[in-house]
Amino acid sequence: MMVAINKRVSYDIGCMKSLRKLPDKVALRFLDMMTRYMSDPSANGLNLETVEGAKDSSLKSLRVDQGYRAIAFEVGRDIMFVHVNEHDKAYRWAVNRRVKLDPDTNRIRVVEEIDLTVAPTEASTAAEPRLFAEVADKRLLALGVALEELSAVRALASIDALEAAEEDFDPLTYQILYGLAAGYTDEEVYALTGVPEEPEVALEKAVQDLTFDRMIETEESRQTIFIPEDEAELRRVFEEGLEGWRVFLHPEQRKIAYRDYNGPAMVRGGAGTGKTVVAMHRAKHLADQIEQDASRAGQRVLLTTFTTSLAQDIEANLRTLCPAHLDARPPRIEVINLDRWVSQFLKRKNFAREVAFFGEARDRLDQIWREVLDDHELPEGLSEPFIRAEWTQIVQAKGLTDQRAYLKASRAGRGTPLDRRKRTALWDVFADYRARMISAGLAEPDDAYREAIEILASEAPNLPYAAVIVDEAQDMGEQAFRLIRAIVPVTSIGDRNSLFVVGDAHQRIYGRRASMSACGINVRGRSRRLRLNYRTTQEIRAWAVSILEGVSVDDLDDGTDSLRGYVSLMHGVAPELVGCRSEAEELEGLVAWLRALPEDQIRLSDIGVLCARRSDVARVHGAFQTAGIKSVVLQAGADDRSVPGVRITTMHRAKGLEFFAVAIPFLSDAAFPPAGALNAAVDAADREDIMTQYRSLLHVAATRAKKALRVTWSGTPTQLIS
Repeated sequence: MMVAINKRVSYDIGCMKSLRKLPDKVALRFLDMMTRYMSDPSANGLNLETVEGAKDSSLKSLRVDQGYRAIAFEVGRDIMFVHVNEHDKAYRWAVNRRVKLDPDTNRIRVVEEIDLTVAPTEASTAAEPRLFAEVADKRLLALGVALEELSAVRALASIDALEAAEEDFDPLTYQILYGLAAGYTDEEVYALTGVPEEPEVALEKAVQDLTFDRMIETEESRQTIFIPEDEAELRRVFEEGLEGWRVFLHPEQRKIAYRDYNGPAMVRGGAGTGKTVVAMHRAKHLADQIEQDASRAGQRVLLTTFTTSLAQDIEANLRTLCPAHLDARPPRIEVINLDRWVSQFLKRKNFAREVAFFGEARDRLDQIWREVLDDHELPEGLSEPFIRAEWTQIVQAKGLTDQRAYLKASRAGRGTPLDRRKRTALWDVFADYRARMISAGLAEPDDAYREAIEILASEAPNLPYAAVIVDEAQDMGEQAFRLIRAIVPVTSIGDRNSLFVVGDAHQRIYGRRASMSACGINVRGRSRRLRLNYRTTQEIRAWAVSILEGVSVDDLDDGTDSLRGYVSLMHGVAPELVGCRSEAEELEGLVAWLRALPEDQIRLSDIGVLCARRSDVARVHGAFQTAGIKSVVLQAGADDRSVPGVRITTMHRAKGLEFFAVAIPFLSDAAFPPAGALNAAVDAADREDIMTQYRSLLHVAATRAKKALRVTWSGTPTQLIS
């Protein structure tokens, strides 16, 4: 009996990019071959053949079917697949390609050798502008551009030409060129690509390990090369496709996710920069450490966020990235939104009051408010909505429990000033409300957070968490951050890798604000920023950012943030902005737009219609039913894209999702922001806060789109986009 050959099979990211352009049946055939290849590369029909005329003798081809070939490099016990295409195209692609072991960048690169002695063509010598004419060869090489690709770089006339030629370049070269085209400094390019600014520092060690089997295992190579551990992992990755190939991180993202920190760390960045993916990889990294250390058995990583739906979406993605950590008993990664976590914790501690997160309990609190306000004479000039907002935004948010603390508390941002007399009168109202709430056996979420904090401080319970990762931190309030700090407090052995916080205040859609440092979370010196948008085209990104023009945004601590340097890697068509005569016409146009989208390029499940109100979701769903268009209304739970149908949901529910194409209807001045929200404003400052919140909501909705965005209104458009 023949013994199977022991080979290590890997896949360059270029392999996935090429598969993306081929018919599904070819991709499925290739996947089937690869699963067989992992178990026995010597099996019948899996023979590697030499590529005739190739400059690199290690280049091989593998027959996928009658018309398609896969290209791979075979070096020792390693086989790395790099390209799949039609027979003739695959061989033309392969002829000048070779594997380069690059000690300067400490990675394996697949480059195309171009004969630099050939005279330039007439087109390349024409007096037309060149994209990198002002960048010297020496500078390009120092940044990490491959020498073999310089002539192709010199032929680029525009950023559009660069984008069109993406697959002709080694991924690292393309990243460097795009950074330069976007106006990055050399230092920023180094940070972007993960290439050391002084290659000679890495050279000595890299030269010692300059063999394929060692170089493929470097962190730098693993940014673009995937080595599956088993057939199950291989199938998961290929079935997800390139868009869901979560094993790949940009060099900057990987450096952030896979390093150790001496205290809490913070990651900021605009929509689409991969913050959530970084958070997931951070969870995997920390869980890997737990798994590898027998003394840490039973420990886990808590990954939490604000909403239930986002937590479910994250857990679904983690099941692609590292399912074993979730399926372990006990799990090494726990994903849960913070409200649900505190509710379960207090239930185990026999907390006597019901926490009014939503539903009937909230209605009972509203009734208590009405009774309290009826029984008190309110200070002159203060409305009932203002008083309730003061309770929520100052008393509860800051955890004030006595009159003295309230009299001294800062009310920055609240607008309407309050003298000592008015504050004293208001405290009587607040004290009465709190007493009646307790008597009714109810608690607000901030009360629940404080109760949990007190229990954690007094009992020192033996929680299993080695670390907490917070996604969408901009939606957390002060009491939430204090609770997070209490879950993993600073211990006698320090604060190493304890907290990892991810957020962007430009996407704050729930109106909460907090200073992390004031809550015991100090990220100074351990704060990083992501600036490349991998989801959205530059045109959509620019329009979404314009919505926030003139808005001052905090940095989730005591400073301000900006989107300076925030750019997209892709270009496409400009957002389609359409004014209609009526909302009925908007719905008719929406149906026509959907039917005009190319069916061979986009699935219905990759189209999202995002509305401001639930009632609008129902109207769109009804219009699609009438038109015979399959649709799915997203509510709680993860979005299973295998279920066919256009996704319809609210802008709030869309947080964390992405779609190939997005439509945002009903953005008239009368409908957005909704009149009810604006009428609830207690003063000018509150109204401005509400407007900012809806600007952020629209910004979030627009940045869910990858390639196409359609925005419509009837009559006068909302002032947020006019």
